[in-house]
Amino acid sequence: MASGWKIITATKRLGGGPPMKEYFLVAIADRDEAVKALRERRQLLDVQITVAGQATDEYLEWLDVRPGEIFSVMAVS
Repeated sequence: MASGWKIITATKRLGGGPPMKEYFLVAIADRDEAVKALRERRQLLDVQITVAGQATDEYLEWLDVRPGEIFSVMAVS
């Protein structure tokens, strides 16, 4: 069983255009708790959230994400 989740957020841009995406690894085993923690810690109230799947222990270890942590990568275009 994986101990984390791959989550994508999409935030609307003020000037229009495609939403700004941000990618997260959330090292919390329970899916609902992972989404809740991401919303609370990042204050994501009106943002679309997509759970892209489980993150394996090996994947979290490769990126040095410890239990309870949230790792973020923002796509810039």
